[in-house]
Amino acid sequence: MESKKIITVKVRLDKKLFRSFAFYDTFVVKKRLVRPALFCVIMAAFAAAALIIGKEQSGLIAGVLLFVGLGLPAVYVLSFLGQVNAQAKKFKLSSEREVYTVALDDEGVTVREPRQPDNVLQLKWPEVTGAYRKRRCIYLYAAQNKAFLLPGGQADVTDDELWEYIRSHRGGHT
Repeated sequence: MESKKIITVKVRLDKKLFRSFAFYDTFVVKKRLVRPALFCVIMAAFAAAALIIGKEQSGLIAGVLLFVGLGLPAVYVLSFLGQVNAQAKKFKLSSEREVYTVALDDEGVTVREPRQPDNVLQLKWPEVTGAYRKRRCIYLYAAQNKAFLLPGGQADVTDDELWEYIRSHRGGHT
């Protein structure tokens, strides 16, 4: 009888890795930077139009439009980063700590929390909605708003083997 392969990742996170994931998830996966960027472009176009028209005080109007067009998106991003830092502090990620253990096998993904051994989440491979590989981490999505981070070097296999295992069980879809 052939034994089934199980890959285990004891996930330890720190503030930097958490912040990197939050930025990628919010601004790349969920595309929440598109509207602020579009707002900035529209306001810059209005400012350029005001300058081209060249009426009295058009320079002042253009300056105000640029200030608002650049300022509001900047406030949005800074507010987001503040919220992420507050969450990292709440989760006590100022230094690296173990947050959960992920086991991957031919059936699916099992996630266990070390502080709550009875709290187990089991997903079949078709329930895994996405997987993204970044330089230092793999993001494994169980739903649009629920992802598990698999940092590099923390699995009992190499990072490349882990990524190929995930890809093969997701039918090559990542």
